[in-house]
Amino acid sequence: MSENALGRRQALRGAGIAAGGVAIAGLATATPAAADGDHGLLGSWMCVRQDDGSPDKVRLVLSFAGGGVIVSHDISPAGPPFTGTWARKGKWFQATFWTGFPGEQGPESVGPTVRVRLRGKLSDGKITATYRFTVFAPGSETQVVDSGTGTVTGRRISA
Repeated sequence: MSENALGRRQALRGAGIAAGGVAIAGLATATPAAADGDHGLLGSWMCVRQDDGSPDKVRLVLSFAGGGVIVSHDISPAGPPFTGTWARKGKWFQATFWTGFPGEQGPESVGPTVRVRLRGKLSDGKITATYRFTVFAPGSETQVVDSGTGTVTGRRISA
């Protein structure tokens, strides 16, 4: 595998993890404050995510908005934003969010996409979640080129 391909794969895996973190945060936001006793998950959360089997930890911001909107953005190291939807399922929340990358021929060409599915909970002012990310071949939502799992933890960002 060329250095470019390896670097691209690492970037895609990192993006997947970031997306997972965002999804978790979004789900928590949908929870009514009374149900959690700590004002729900709406707003933004400073989080750390880590792919299973990797020593690397990535800082990200997960933002949960009304209407089931979730945004995840790796900030250290930086990565592309992920957007999607989240929902409350009993004491748990779940989310699905996506991002895309430019293709091999540059920013105008079709590249791979990443989907992250997240499941977590809000407890004692912290969010914790697990995620599964899937990297799809350019132009496909079925041809898988990579996948993995990981965890996300975080605390609310104060205004």
